[in-house]
Amino acid sequence: MQVTFPHQQLFKEVQFYPVGMSLDPQRSISGAETIVPTMRGRWIAAATFQLIGEADSLEWRAFLAQMEGRVGTTLVPALSMFRPKDRDGHDLGFGDAAGIAHAQSWEHFGFENGNVERMTVAANAPLRAMQIDVTLGNTTGIRPGQDFSIGERLYRVQAHWQPDANTHRLMITPALREAVTAGARVEIEKPVCRMRFVSETEGQFPESKEIGAIVTCNFEEAI
Repeated sequence: MQVTFPHQQLFKEVQFYPVGMSLDPQRSISGAETIVPTMRGRWIAAATFQLIGEADSLEWRAFLAQMEGRVGTTLVPALSMFRPKDRDGHDLGFGDAAGIAHAQSWEHFGFENGNVERMTVAANAPLRAMQIDVTLGNTTGIRPGQDFSIGERLYRVQAHWQPDANTHRLMITPALREAVTAGARVEIEKPVCRMRFVSETEGQFPESKEIGAIVTCNFEEAI
């Protein structure tokens, strides 16, 4: 079951990191350690939220009910304080809704609220590829250490260089989950990762008269 991530929840703290990048190390009789890399790396996200008021608390409780422990999956936003930039050098926003009363959006004021094409895949790339070529749209590019998603899969840039004036090449981790075709959207503004809870009890919080309950939960990539 695919569950919509609660739109009111912004991370107080979050950490995305890959695990399973190598087999458990083995030592030879001489004591030398052998590290064997694998192609089975997956993402873990450790997140902390602060629930303030009735709307936050009820939305989060509904989200937990929909997730049904480890059964459901959701697209967890992988947002960072260090944002890619648009073509004018401005940091990309965390969202596209206006921060005003009654959850109004920019359409109420005559502004279009559509998706802006920031980056696309420039050439076909096969399953398990570790490099992709991209075409820049309304952006100055993406830097090593920043994240992006293609579809529902999250990737992190290891290196970014230009083999020629018209080609932008990214070295990424983990390897591509599926083959991608030229023209596929590369999401750098609001990257996501399809994930599920690590355990059945993630995200639970006690009822309290204190203002602003702190919720901690762990997600793992749903592959």
